[in-house]
Amino acid sequence: MSSDDTPKGSYFYPNTSDDPDRTDVLRNKFGIRSHSELRTEEYRAAAFRMAEIAEGDGPQGRFDKEHLKAVHGHIFQDVYEWAGHTRNQSPIVDGERMEPIGGLSKGDTSFLPGSRIDMGLDEALKPIRDPEVLRASTPEQFAERAGQVMADLNYVHPFREGNGRAQEAFIAELGREYGHDVDFAVITRPRMIEASIETTNDPSSPTMKHVIEDAIDPNRREALRAAFSDLEQRGENPYEHNVRTARPGEEITGQLLGHDDRAASVVTDDGIVAVDRADLPERLPDDEA
Repeated sequence: MSSDDTPKGSYFYPNTSDDPDRTDVLRNKFGIRSHSELRTEEYRAAAFRMAEIAEGDGPQGRFDKEHLKAVHGHIFQDVYEWAGHTRNQSPIVDGERMEPIGGLSKGDTSFLPGSRIDMGLDEALKPIRDPEVLRASTPEQFAERAGQVMADLNYVHPFREGNGRAQEAFIAELGREYGHDVDFAVITRPRMIEASIETTNDPSSPTMKHVIEDAIDPNRREALRAAFSDLEQRGENPYEHNVRTARPGEEITGQLLGHDDRAASVVTDDGIVAVDRADLPERLPDDEA
């Protein structure tokens, strides 16, 4: 490597203010220097590109690591020069070559060291390597494999930013390829964050499988949307809450939020749980006498 190619750049703009909103802002194609403004523009641009993928206009591939990189690159192509590059690479940003990112963490969660990302991606994608197995999969079997892949990809955390959205688009595309409609619109951010943390701390946890089951099962999706409606009627934004469906045989304790003939929403210590109306007493506290 020549001296001109030696990595020396930073993913961040130089800090010129003590304002937290303007500190450590990622370099971006908009030239935006505040987190709040960048967040708005990033989500707008990324949502447009994710819609393209959902409509079949995204990158095609074999659902391997190169395909995942292409998905990330498509989603964030309007925002970051390094879109599609994993954090062990040295892309050129604003004319300077970036240092590979070795360690990455969020809160108390540490992710796979950058030097092991290629190996980590190969290992994480093993459950979906055989197309014949996926082609014959039931929804539950697909949820098992896709949930494991999402959990492992989250630990690998291959990209500097945008891992969650790239993973969701990748898994939704995988579902479409093999006949499963995976709708992450019913999965709230607090729910996904909790599942990501839990599976990183305990790889044997079925939490991410449950996320995929809720996103893939039409009845569970309907129950979640009913819970969203119950929250909205109370003036709450459902996407700010951890909302999930009850698992078979699970005992739920909490306060009734709302119900209809098919589902009920219960407020528990851990969030909102949507349950089958048939599993509750025939008469509920808010029923008319």
